[in-house]
Amino acid sequence: MARFLYLGKYTSEGLKGLAAEGGTKRREATERLIGSIGGKILEYSFAVGEYDFVLIVEVADDAAGLIAPILTGSSGTVHVLTVPLIDPKTIDEVSARIAKATFRPAGTT
Repeated sequence: MARFLYLGKYTSEGLKGLAAEGGTKRREATERLIGSIGGKILEYSFAVGEYDFVLIVEVADDAAGLIAPILTGSSGTVHVLTVPLIDPKTIDEVSARIAKATFRPAGTT
């Protein structure tokens, strides 16, 4: 399973829709979208400030996690920052692999 954090910012058109429908209907619409791609919502909250909502979802794979932000972003009503979330075991694997990697910083010999 893959997890994603979506940080969303409504456009003026999206804010008009939110004001007309309210938050509960937006959550229901989001649940239908995430459910249609085989995922589930782990967290859904509205926010004030740089982002209008925060969403954490769990989906089958990385490709599924990119469907929602592409679909919603192409609607012109929202901009979504998409952040793949990485579990600690994956970081453990990365740490083990780093020990075997070689790297030469730019400008050094």
